Amino acid sequence: MIGSILGGRYRVDSLIGAGGMANVYKAYDEVEKRTVAVKMLKKEHQNDAEFVRRFAREAQAVLSLSHPNIVASYDVGNDEETGLPYIILEYVEGGTLKELIQKRGPLSPKTAINIACQVLDALQYAHTRGIIHRDVKPQNVMITPRGKAKLADFGIARDAAATTRTFAGTNVIGSVHYISPEQAKGDAVSERSDIYSCAIMLYEMLTGQVPFAGDNSVAIALKHLQEEIIPPIQVNPRIPRALSDVIVKGAAKDPSLRYISAEEMRLDLIRALREPHGKFARIVQPSTEKRRKASSSLGVGTIALAIVVLLGLFGSAFLITQTLRGRNGDRASEYIVPTLTGKTLTEARDLAKLRGFQVSVSNYVASTEYPADQVISQTPDKGTIGQEGDVITVVVSSGNGGLVAPNLLGKTLQEVMLIMAEENLQLGDTTYAISEQPAGQVIRQEPEAGTLLEAEDRINIWVSGTEISGGEMPNLIGLSLSLAVQAAQENGYEQIWVRFVTPDDGAEEEKVQRQNPPATLQTSGDTRVELWVNRSYLGDYAADIAINLDIDQEEQPVVVTAQMSNGAEVVLYETTLGVGKQQPISFTGYLRSEGEYTCIVYVGGTEVRRFTNAFMER
Repeated sequence: MIGSILGGRYRVDSLIGAGGMANVYKAYDEVEKRTVAVKMLKKEHQNDAEFVRRFAREAQAVLSLSHPNIVASYDVGNDEETGLPYIILEYVEGGTLKELIQKRGPLSPKTAINIACQVLDALQYAHTRGIIHRDVKPQNVMITPRGKAKLADFGIARDAAATTRTFAGTNVIGSVHYISPEQAKGDAVSERSDIYSCAIMLYEMLTGQVPFAGDNSVAIALKHLQEEIIPPIQVNPRIPRALSDVIVKGAAKDPSLRYISAEEMRLDLIRALREPHGKFARIVQPSTEKRRKASSSLGVGTIALAIVVLLGLFGSAFLITQTLRGRNGDRASEYIVPTLTGKTLTEARDLAKLRGFQVSVSNYVASTEYPADQVISQTPDKGTIGQEGDVITVVVSSGNGGLVAPNLLGKTLQEVMLIMAEENLQLGDTTYAISEQPAGQVIRQEPEAGTLLEAEDRINIWVSGTEISGGEMPNLIGLSLSLAVQAAQENGYEQIWVRFVTPDDGAEEEKVQRQNPPATLQTSGDTRVELWVNRSYLGDYAADIAINLDIDQEEQPVVVTAQMSNGAEVVLYETTLGVGKQQPISFTGYLRSEGEYTCIVYVGGTEVRRFTNAFMER
């Protein structure tokens, strides 16, 4: 395989990883001139229909997803010589979250929340497109040198409408340390199954250990089914109470007690940073009767799981599909999805519950046909065959021309203005507040997202940062790099960082794609301006740089720049380092011009060193 050319363009250079289903190779795309990863089905699974289906499912899933926190997929194909299918993926520099935890032990709350929020962003994006990952774990989260998290391996992802419950071989679908109780029992999964796994992963990030361990997969799965997690604050007292509560809620045994969506959990994590002692993460414990019923229902699922694992230990390849059998070995009860369209939300919930279903609201929209609070549409459609406990997703009317408060959290002021104009809404007071969030981002809003509004209602927002006297940040997006630097300097900004990013299809080279602080924000001249500029290749002139740094605080961001003739600084390298003396970092920096450049090292945003380095043609 090494040295071969796939699809007439992908040169396979080396094997970089192997899993149960596929091998992963590092390759070079001769057409796009970039390094890529090739995920290829293992030869021993070529004639295994289940593995082939899973691989095809992953290809279908990843090709439909495009998100900065999901490993990008570029192409699919089959090797002409072997016939083995492959997926061409983004090559991500760095390691897995699991490796990071093993290397550093418990992560700081700020770092763990940052990573978890990125994963939840990715999950929210996938969930809104009907895809459930089903195998969220730190081994499937890549962390780049710059701290960006990327969710990978959609090999067992399923459409959210699918109801197949499957056990295979010795393992339940999904890794047992992070598996949700409903997956362990073989019940239908939902978006909340991914939320459970993410909460368990966050638990491990903060404590350095998973909540449940055992001698084998059965023992661990049984603990997911029967035992509540020990609140992480009891394992690591440095964890803020609010953050511990968020994890406990996300890892509730009953899916209905977890967060409704990945976005809801993400917002509570951000709030936990601001309010470490807050009690906003409501933890609802099931009643004694509910616990009794849940306990009595574990028997068959537990036995089925044990049988599968024991058979698997003796090499059997049995497949048990839980949808085929009920509690007594009979065919499971099938339910017809009722008509919810036209009913009020309360009526819809009551009817769905009566028929054995649950209801989840995906959105509120204005309607001239349906009065406020009536269901406009539903998924799955009426008359569809479903299973007990399946979720019916509905869209609800906000009334004739009714207005709904949009979600502004995490948005910049510029983005807020666009949203308000598009939705014909009015912006109320803007208050600036110091927070952990990047300057210029909305950290709070009133009324909250989803609130029904009257025409005269205004939305008040709180923005991260300080409103101080000084200049108004100009809009640099869309300008060429040279003009953007010139405009920033003319407005009194002296420190300008430039990061080069791979442009999207159709995007112009050398144009500013993003800026921070955002346009219109009141800032002072000593504010650092950061620009993200489209550039397909970094340059032909390189320098090998190796330095040692003393770090005296936890999780310090380290940035190395090269100063250009116009005063702007190009970011060559970024990483995060923990406490330690003479910690080494080494990398190769690339520029487009040959010569001697002043390189500047920043730790925690503060300059700590300058040195000169020659960049020469390679």
